[in-house]
Amino acid sequence: MNLDFYEMIYSIMFPIPLGLMGIFYVSIGLRGILTKRPFLVSNRWWLPIIFAAFIPIVLLPLSLSLLPSGFNTINWVHPLIFGVIGVILVTMCYQLKGYTAYAVTDTSFREALLAALEKLQLPYEERLSGIRLTSINADLRVTMWTGAGVIRVKQRSHEPVLKDVANAVNEYFRNTFVPTKMNACVISMVMGVIMVAFAIGMCFL
Repeated sequence: MNLDFYEMIYSIMFPIPLGLMGIFYVSIGLRGILTKRPFLVSNRWWLPIIFAAFIPIVLLPLSLSLLPSGFNTINWVHPLIFGVIGVILVTMCYQLKGYTAYAVTDTSFREALLAALEKLQLPYEERLSGIRLTSINADLRVTMWTGAGVIRVKQRSHEPVLKDVANAVNEYFRNTFVPTKMNACVISMVMGVIMVAFAIGMCFL
C-alpha cells in the first residue's frame, strides 16, 4: 500500500472524534435552549467519544508498520503506545463519574437535589463539602459553576444510589418550573458548532 492510501484514510479518521465531540456539545446546548429546562447527563457518555479519539492514534503505528522497512522501527513503540492508551482509558473510567447538570442555578439545583432525596426517602445532612446520606453512609459531592454543576458520590459502591438520585432530579426538572441559566448550554452550542465545522473542513484538506 502506498502513502496516498494512508493519507486518504487519516483524512477521514482524524475528523471523526472531533465531529463526534462537536455533535455531543451541540446536542447538549440544543436540549437546554429548546426545552428551557435544566437536565442532568451522565459523564459516562464521554467514554465512547474518548475511545473514538484514540482510534487514529492506534491505527497510525499499525499502518506505518505495513509500509517499507524504513518505517518498521515504529514497531518498537507499539507496546508503549498501547500501554499509555490503556492507562488513560482506565483512568477516564474512574474520573468520569457522576452527572453534570446544565441550565441550572445554584438555587434550582439545590432544591431539585433535596426534593429528589426526599422523594427517595434518603435522610441527609447538608455540609460544606456536600450532602451526607446518613442512612447509607454515602457522601454526595456537588460542584457548581455558571449555569452548570456536577454531582458525584464519594463511595463507588453507592453509584446505583446516585443514578436513582439523578433520575429523580431529572424528573423534578421535567415537572417543575425552575429558574434557569443558559450560559453553559450556549457555550456548549458554540463549541460544538466550531468543532463540527473544523471536522468538516479537515475532510476536504
